[in-house]
Amino acid sequence: MVLTDTQIKLLLRQQSISDRWPWSTNDESVIDKNIKDIVVEVCRQASVEDKTEYGHYGSGYASFVDCWLYRPNDTFRIRSGNNFQGLVVVFSRLSPFYVLGEGAKSWHERGGGSYLPCFDFVDEIKHQAVSELIPQVTAVLADRGLERLHKSDLDVVLPTSVRVPTILADHENRHFDALFYWED
Repeated sequence: MVLTDTQIKLLLRQQSISDRWPWSTNDESVIDKNIKDIVVEVCRQASVEDKTEYGHYGSGYASFVDCWLYRPNDTFRIRSGNNFQGLVVVFSRLSPFYVLGEGAKSWHERGGGSYLPCFDFVDEIKHQAVSELIPQVTAVLADRGLERLHKSDLDVVLPTSVRVPTILADHENRHFDALFYWED
């Protein structure tokens, strides 16, 4: 997949590049409600729990919804306590596209820690229990009309004249960064 110049401009203006519902509405509340419904269905069908970030990480604007899926058992636990590896689904708020990755989260009474989605983590799934979730999760997402993009789809470097308002990239901006950016 290669984004057109027009699509990149629309994305960076926080505008949808799809004429399909709910993205065609350009209404974040409608889009997020649809994503919430999808996440509920994924959790039910795959028997997982989620920690999904709909609130732009508390500030700024995120062009995506960051969904983390896991099972609170020892197959997903990476250290004692609440330290788990999970499957990350990054949903575009501006298109029917998503990417998968793997990320760890931890939490305790004094706080916690988490991954942040970035180009480098796309398709990098090494934990066996996490990789076993992929067929169930992608089946639900395909049934809901979403399209998975892979690292190879998004590895096109943007011209240096294109400024992506993101704090997630520490490399040349790519098509990934135009679709999945967070400006704080």
